[in-house]
Amino acid sequence: MANKLHPLQAAAQVAQSREQAAVKALGESQQQLTEQQNRLQQLLVFRSEYVDQFQSEGSNGISARRYQDYSAFLTSMDHGIVQLQQQLAWMQQELQRKRLAWIQSRSKTKALEEVIERDRKTQLWEEDRREQRDSDEHNIRGLAGQMRFIDGA
Repeated sequence: MANKLHPLQAAAQVAQSREQAAVKALGESQQQLTEQQNRLQQLLVFRSEYVDQFQSEGSNGISARRYQDYSAFLTSMDHGIVQLQQQLAWMQQELQRKRLAWIQSRSKTKALEEVIERDRKTQLWEEDRREQRDSDEHNIRGLAGQMRFIDGA
């Protein structure tokens, strides 16, 4: 009976598969978020360096055309930074959704595993009781046979 599959084993395997998929999606989402955070950080550093360059060059006087170019580029960078920040906010929300999905799938897997384990322990306990009862009956029959042998002798 110990080798027999539990009726919920197939459901537990499906739950484990879903949990593995959820943890993989969570990991990928975390990696993408980290990459985008690094990208934003690099963009902010580049923007700061560009502003420093603009200020340094501007302190010596620059043409109106050069000023417009710097200004347009900074505006474009600021727009890109805002878009990236919005994307990061969305990615953080997506990461939270995936974390919740993983937690829920883990809970289902764990619950099924606990039911299967509890049933397995119950079956082992019942088998032990049955074996003990059979052993006791065998011993009692043996004693009864010895008693008959002694009484008959």
